[in-house]
Amino acid sequence: MAKGLIPSSLFSVKQLSDKIRLQEISPVDLIEICLDRIKKFNPILDAFITVIEEEDIYKQAQIAEKEIKQGNYCGPLHGIPFSIKDIFYAKNVRCTAGSKILSDYIPEFDATVVNKMKAAGAILIGTNNLNEFASGITGINPFYGSSKNPWNMSRISGGSSGGSAVAVATGMTPISLGSDTGGSIRVPASLCGVVGLKSTYGRISRHGIVPLAPSLDHVGCITRSAWDAATVLECIAGWDPLDQTSVRKKVPVYTDIIEKEPSAEKICARVPKSYFFDYLHPEVENLFYDFMETGLTNAIVYYDDVYLHNIDKYYKCWRDIRLAEAAEIHSKWMKTRAEDYSGEVRNMLIEGTKVTAVEYLHAMNITKDIKNDFLSIFDNNNKKKTDIIIVPTTIIPAPGFDEETVSIDDNVFETRRALLQNTIIFNSTGLPSVSIPIGLTKDSMPVGVQIIGPPLKEDVILSVAYNYECVNNTFNKFIPPLLCS
Repeated sequence: MAKGLIPSSLFSVKQLSDKIRLQEISPVDLIEICLDRIKKFNPILDAFITVIEEEDIYKQAQIAEKEIKQGNYCGPLHGIPFSIKDIFYAKNVRCTAGSKILSDYIPEFDATVVNKMKAAGAILIGTNNLNEFASGITGINPFYGSSKNPWNMSRISGGSSGGSAVAVATGMTPISLGSDTGGSIRVPASLCGVVGLKSTYGRISRHGIVPLAPSLDHVGCITRSAWDAATVLECIAGWDPLDQTSVRKKVPVYTDIIEKEPSAEKICARVPKSYFFDYLHPEVENLFYDFMETGLTNAIVYYDDVYLHNIDKYYKCWRDIRLAEAAEIHSKWMKTRAEDYSGEVRNMLIEGTKVTAVEYLHAMNITKDIKNDFLSIFDNNNKKKTDIIIVPTTIIPAPGFDEETVSIDDNVFETRRALLQNTIIFNSTGLPSVSIPIGLTKDSMPVGVQIIGPPLKEDVILSVAYNYECVNNTFNKFIPPLLCS
């Protein structure tokens, strides 16, 4: 181990890439740090399902180190370790999807995004734990262990990209690629105190990723900072002929955009009170308004002038689409291997078969209306300009493993429903959203906020997030106590 290389508070792509470029540290050193942390923390946190053979990882690191020394530096991801949620294909690396059914499946090719990361010089170190077939929001998995929140191991990590959030929060890896169908990137990012970016629908290819509900599935990343998310997005975004849903739009240099001096023109944000604020844990509410009052110095916020239609249909429309599409995808295995699913997922798939074609089409049509409702907020023809929408990521901090329900203002919610409350609608609408940590509760659990923008405006939401991080030095404030022990 290289002496005194990188304290845990500096484990970000931005800082690491600068040191690698200047040859102050080497990719081999970084791999050693990541593997040491995996050996130390993974046995108690269950963040990884598969860690690639050390010999193979070190070989890739040595190649990167040699290239950099020869002056062939590829960019900020060169020599940087990364992991993937265990539904992304990586050639010759087991992809279980957190399931018993795919426990021995070895893909023969890389997912498009994995291939792009490798081409940028990043080094794949393993696959992260998740809910079975990404079909959950808790991080609980009956087959591979449940990922635990590094801030308090009696609390859930959130999911389904729970292992990804835990791995990044503890420095086992600085980057993890994840998927998000109802909040699966943003919820664990919020509960674990890291940054989670869900891109615009179609902005990032889904080729080579095990699907859950194709109309709702999004790809993104979990990182320690907004800058890190921006550089990953630069790498993995873009049109892919192998994914019919990917969009043909030029990919901006996001890192250049977010590092520019803030414009003199104020960024205008809206905070829709209805639905997103109907039920909030008191500490989440307090931290949110502290953020609005002190964190967004360059924003004008309108609290009461956003009227949303169909809010009573948000959850049912998302649920009908999610369950019906998942049931169709799994129909063959449900006929031949139903006993190999966990009871929870099997019951969900059975529920999906009960969604009628009429109900599914109705949900799709209502979802179009809901999307248009949100797009009208961003419409430049409105009298009041709107650049972003801001809402809490989750209405509660991370609950305990044994909490099947939560209570807010004498209202009892199923934990799953509470965690999904504020995220699902941005899967239905396909809008880009980033969750950033904004504070800690009295018992030191992270709370996040979502910044949402118009389609393909990831540069705007990342700029706001980056500016907030820089002004408030939040990067050094969200280090789990586990790392300091």
